[in-house]
Amino acid sequence: MMAFIRFVLVGGSFSLGYAVVTAGLIRFAAAPPLATSVVVYLLCIPAAFWAQRHIAFRADRQAKGALWIYAATQTGSLAVISAITTRFVTRVFWADTLLFVATAGVAAVASFLICRYILFRTQAPDGQ
Repeated sequence: MMAFIRFVLVGGSFSLGYAVVTAGLIRFAAAPPLATSVVVYLLCIPAAFWAQRHIAFRADRQAKGALWIYAATQTGSLAVISAITTRFVTRVFWADTLLFVATAGVAAVASFLICRYILFRTQAPDGQ
């Protein structure tokens, strides 16, 4: 359970950092929104991987190709969330908020399971 809490804290921190950096670059550096968002997101992946490995899962070892699997997981997750949410947006604030929370929650759980049981599976069941 502690590994999941640490996973959420690490992921939440990177999400917040991504949002602040992206918004800041768009607002104060007049950077193009789509390209800025994609570049900042991609730059976050290696650092987030390191943090998940060392902070959330406290893994001494990782699966072969773990960084690439993690990057594919994060990129795939973003693509699926984008596809689902853009197709089902209602422009009703609470309905859309629920949609975004639900899709982000499912993506986070899937990412946790991939990290826990594939990438950093060398850990004990309690993540210690």
